[in-house]
Amino acid sequence: MLGLVLFWGFFAGACSRAPEETGQIPTLAVAPAAKAGEMIFQTRCFVCHGRGGKGDGPSSSGLGATVRDLTNSTWQDSTSDETIRNVIRNGATAIGGTAAMAPNPDLSNAQIQSLMLYIRSLRKE
Repeated sequence: MLGLVLFWGFFAGACSRAPEETGQIPTLAVAPAAKAGEMIFQTRCFVCHGRGGKGDGPSSSGLGATVRDLTNSTWQDSTSDETIRNVIRNGATAIGGTAAMAPNPDLSNAQIQSLMLYIRSLRKE
């Protein structure tokens, strides 16, 4: 019993400390949201962007526009989270892009956020 009290006391003390300010979202907090985003991506987005996000989906060749390679580090570095969320919600025409990237007004803010997190996870070095 004493071991359990010491064990609980150890974790209770650890949990009562303020988190360190790192400026980054903890990985454990992001993982479930990104997983939900992956489910949306693999249902809706893969058709054009491909299963791995490289822009090589089964419908990518007949669009008359180049499909964004979401794994591209240059694109990832130059595109804000807000821009990604805007394009998901309103389509690429919202930022001067092609109508081939359709809007998704039916997605909730939480779904769009999770999809954005998943897209960020596709980045290759």
